[in-house]
Amino acid sequence: MVPTESAFHQALFYYYQGSYVEAVDTLALHLKTQPDDPSGWELKGVLCHALCDFAPGKEALEYALSLQGLSISGQLALADCYAQIDQPELAVDVYCHLAQLPILDGEVLARLARGLGMVGQFALAADVCQRACHVEPDSHNARYGVAFYMSKAGYPAELIEPILVGVIAMAPQIFFYRVALVTVLTRQNKTQQAYLAVADASLDELASLKCACCLKRLAQIFNDAGDNRRASVCRERLGASQPSRDA
Repeated sequence: MVPTESAFHQALFYYYQGSYVEAVDTLALHLKTQPDDPSGWELKGVLCHALCDFAPGKEALEYALSLQGLSISGQLALADCYAQIDQPELAVDVYCHLAQLPILDGEVLARLARGLGMVGQFALAADVCQRACHVEPDSHNARYGVAFYMSKAGYPAELIEPILVGVIAMAPQIFFYRVALVTVLTRQNKTQQAYLAVADASLDELASLKCACCLKRLAQIFNDAGDNRRASVCRERLGASQPSRDA
């Protein structure tokens, strides 16, 4: 056992190591002797959240909040617990509060954007991703998040197109970014440009797709362009992705 100053620190050590069950068991010893320790209750809530035990996680985090304020990570965990146990209004309140804070951690901003997207706050999620771009200007994931959530929020395709073009320039190896661009181009009836975006797609790249809507769209694009080989691969992949009626 790694030496620590207390059961709390031992539990914290297990948490950082990803040993969540061991962390929960060790933390229980700490809370027996210090039942009103807010840090202990927050850690318990975060651990329950990590283990997808959302109702107890919510209760632990709310109790920690009643004792003192939660950290940003604790608030994110609480918001997700609310969302997972069908309390979306409370989740929105927490996420929107966090979106007003001057967060400068790209990973935290990414978690916040995902949470906002989960509760339907797409425009705000796009804004948070834009902030993440300023924090991590070389992050193609953050820039793609801007485009993704702008699309979800109903922004015009012509505003999203240049963002995706920039994302592809940053990470040309990620095929799905080009697939996303195809979607935006087809919404603008730019079918020739849509085909050119994926005209050199390898068969392995096409076979990696799982989204039925994307496969249908690509199959049509390739078919219209006379690219029968790639159209056939998309149709075959689409058939493999559909559940069997006999299942």
